[in-house]
Formats: sequence, structure tokens, C-alpha cells
Amino acid sequence: MARPSGAQRVIRTDMPSEIQTIAVIGAGEQGRVIALAALLGGYRTILEDVSENRLKRAVAWIAGGANVGAEARSRLVLASKIEDAVREADFIVEAVAEEMEMKIEMFTIFDKFAKPNAIFATSSPSLSIAELAAVTFCPERCIGLRFVPGKAKKLELVRTSQTSEETVARCREVGRRMGKEVIVVAEREFTESR
Repeated sequence: MARPSGAQRVIRTDMPSEIQTIAVIGAGEQGRVIALAALLGGYRTILEDVSENRLKRAVAWIAGGANVGAEARSRLVLASKIEDAVREADFIVEAVAEEMEMKIEMFTIFDKFAKPNAIFATSSPSLSIAELAAVTFCPERCIGLRFVPGKAKKLELVRTSQTSEETVARCREVGRRMGKEVIVVAEREFTESR
């Protein structure tokens, strides 16, 4: 799928590069793990899901975490609409079902409603990040973010040929604040090793 045609978005370069708010789209198992890591990393975290029950279960699971105190819980914000969740976020991670069409829809919404310079990430272990990035006006700010199963301290950043060094650096800092060992791999290497 190609990048949208039409007027080019104006990118402001005076925006701070520090990430303060992370939006996690999808409150299933992967989403709540990412939201918990973001909260423990000190980030304001917006957790979105269309299912109110899934959101409630995710909040209960997060609140039950051994390291989650009142201060961390106070940084958790819930949203039931993607548009509302992404408007304030500096870093957006989708953790929805492993279906390319759904993820393309997510990245299209991110591109339309996110603030300038926000990073778009997918937690997908197998789908093409380059294909997701291609539907946006900002492929340089698209990346894969994968918590390695069975290795709680590892975080893989999967970059495409268009992912910028600034995006990688900002994501490394997020991983560091989450207490993770960050590994950066190219998407080609990532898919070939799976």
C-alpha cells in the first residue's frame, strides 16, 4: 500500500523530542504489559480499548502488579476512542489483533489524529512494519516494538529502511526507562530470524 497522496503535512521541528505520554491501543494481554512497563518507566500512559470490560480487566491486572504504587496508578488514563488516546501522545503503540487490515487502519488513524513528531509503533511479531509505515506521511517515525516472550528484560526495536536515527534514539530511551535491555534490528533481519 502506498503513502497517501495529496497535500503534504507540515512537520514542526520546534517540538521537544522528549517522550512524556505514551498511548497504548488495545488492552489485551500485550497491551496491558506495555502499559504497565510505561507506567513503571514514569510515563503518563493512556490505555485505549473499545471493550470496557477489557479495559477494566487490564486496570485490575495493572493495579495488582507488585511494583505498582499509587503514584504510578495516578498516571494511567483510560480512553474508549483511538482518536482521543492518540491526540496527546508522544509515542503510540498499537497492540491489537495480528491482522494487517486492522493495523493499517490503526496507523491511518494515528497519522490523522496524532500530534506532530509522535512516534508510531506496532507490537506485531510478524507483519511488515514498512507496509504499515507506507500508509502514513511519516515513515521515518514508524518502528516495531516487541517485548521478547520469556525474556522479560529484553525489548526489540525493529526498524525499517526509513526509520530515522532520532526515532530509534527516542525509543531506546523509552526502553531504558522501562528497565529493558534494548536490541535494535532491521526489519529484514527480524523477519528472516523468525
